[in-house]
Amino acid sequence: MWQDYGNALISAFGLAGLGFGIGKLVIVLGERAIERRHGTEGVRNVIARRAKLETKLEARRADRIQELKELDGAVEDILRRRKVLERQIEESRQSGERLVRLIGEEVQGSPCYVAMVVNKYVGTGAAQQSQHALIDPSWAQPQTIEVWARSMAEARTEIERRYPPAFGYAVTRMQEFLSADTPVAKAG
Repeated sequence: MWQDYGNALISAFGLAGLGFGIGKLVIVLGERAIERRHGTEGVRNVIARRAKLETKLEARRADRIQELKELDGAVEDILRRRKVLERQIEESRQSGERLVRLIGEEVQGSPCYVAMVVNKYVGTGAAQQSQHALIDPSWAQPQTIEVWARSMAEARTEIERRYPPAFGYAVTRMQEFLSADTPVAKAG
């Protein structure tokens, strides 16, 4: 009896496997017949190739996006540097040919004093629409003079020796260079 049940079970599994194999064969042959009829042979290979191509293209796209981000950062840096350079150019244009006149020599231990000197004759001549014959019109605006001297009084003496008050030169402002705590001496 158990032997009959075992044989029946084995026969059932064998017939089920045979039915599955025949069904699978019918399906595969049916698919190929349909593919031949519609002219779509090798679609599975094409789909597999295109799937591989799609993954490669996605990887390439990700690489390109990363490259674009890096290049965009580089472009932003270049634009930022360009703005800084344009600002410096504009500042230099606005400042014109700012001339700094030097008096004395740099000696260790002697400070540098920065003075603003103007010529009164050029200022009054410009108001009357005439120019002084011997003095440059730029002296109507304060001119920067750097003086190397031991003290502020000595610096003022050196400036007045080079630019005498009798010729209209006047010191409007003087202070020690890069010294924020030093009081500013105004002409009085």
